Amino acid sequence: MKKETLDFEGALKKLETIVQKLESPAVPLQEGFALYEEGMQLSARMKRELNEIEKKVKILQKDAKGDLQEADFEPEENE
Repeated sequence: MKKETLDFEGALKKLETIVQKLESPAVPLQEGFALYEEGMQLSARMKRELNEIEKKVKILQKDAKGDLQEADFEPEENE
């Protein structure tokens, strides 16, 4: 069976659906575990995508003369 390819937004929507299902007490243990594994895989993939995008993001800063200079984006450590 061919694995579907989701864009970031599609993966986020699927992850939200998985979380909603996991919050239901009616989900059997085996199904819940399979959903959990799928959610963790989606989450890891999305984190990798975000990290790659962060590497590409540039910010503009004014130097002492007031001219704009391009610099790399450096996320805060607690993210």
